[in-house]
Amino acid sequence: MKEVFNLSVLIILCVLLAIALVLAVIKIVLLRRGFDELTDNIEDQVSGKTQIPITLSTSDPHARKTAETLNRELKNLDRERNEYLDGNRKVAEAVTGISHDIRTPLTAINSYLDLMADEKDETLKAQYLERIKSRTLSLSELADELFKYSTSTDPTRYPVQSAYSSSEPIDICRVLEECMLSFYAAFKGKGIEPEIEIPDEPVFVLCERKSANRIFENIISNAIKYADNALDVKLDDKGQVIFSNPAPDLTPVSAAKLFDRYFTVNEGQASTGLGFSIAKELITRNGGTIEADLKDGILMIIVNFKMKEAEEQA
Repeated sequence: MKEVFNLSVLIILCVLLAIALVLAVIKIVLLRRGFDELTDNIEDQVSGKTQIPITLSTSDPHARKTAETLNRELKNLDRERNEYLDGNRKVAEAVTGISHDIRTPLTAINSYLDLMADEKDETLKAQYLERIKSRTLSLSELADELFKYSTSTDPTRYPVQSAYSSSEPIDICRVLEECMLSFYAAFKGKGIEPEIEIPDEPVFVLCERKSANRIFENIISNAIKYADNALDVKLDDKGQVIFSNPAPDLTPVSAAKLFDRYFTVNEGQASTGLGFSIAKELITRNGGTIEADLKDGILMIIVNFKMKEAEEQA
């Protein structure tokens, strides 16, 4: 009887042991599946294929705690990665914009030097030298701005002051004349003889002079690059300037995108696509407007400056 009892106990123990072993094997299999899921999720998260938080089929508390910890750290990693990419993008945009700024005064300086080479009038030569000096100073300011930007890691600690923070009454006729003259060599090289219509009397508008120069320079540079051997410029006594030139490669859709940052008409051309977007930003800061209109293959860039009289009446 005792032997039968001992045998029954032994059988029960073996069954319990077998059950425990089966449960252990099942748990191991589930844990292995859970960690396989964890590995796959981590690879997808790190590679950027997904940003969905890690979820596990296993109910094991240790595995779930590991998943929660990884989700938290991966979220921090994703935030830091986005900040890094955004920082790189901002640096690239700033360097591209400043490079675009540097090329414009250099073009003007070369134009004035070409004019001086053929000019006999000493008075005009002195005027050209003064304008070259002005453009050289602007290059110096740009170089200083680039230095400040490249050495600063915290924009709140090392702010770069804007050169376009205020508006002042200026004679927009004279500014436009000087800008057109500074592109003399470029016009000549492209075979363009611009038609210019400017009032005899001064037209005073509210705009920072550097902004007005930059707006005109960017528009003219674009016209020289894409115009089909013709450019008409008309300024009226209400502060409106219209630049008109043939644009055979332009469509209504692309004309509507001209003021989008980095948009270029022809991808193959050496262009940053910043000229019009910068012009729009500057004219807006100074209370004016700019728009593009395409009619019968003729592109018109219409710039409206804020009039001095309008400001005084307000």
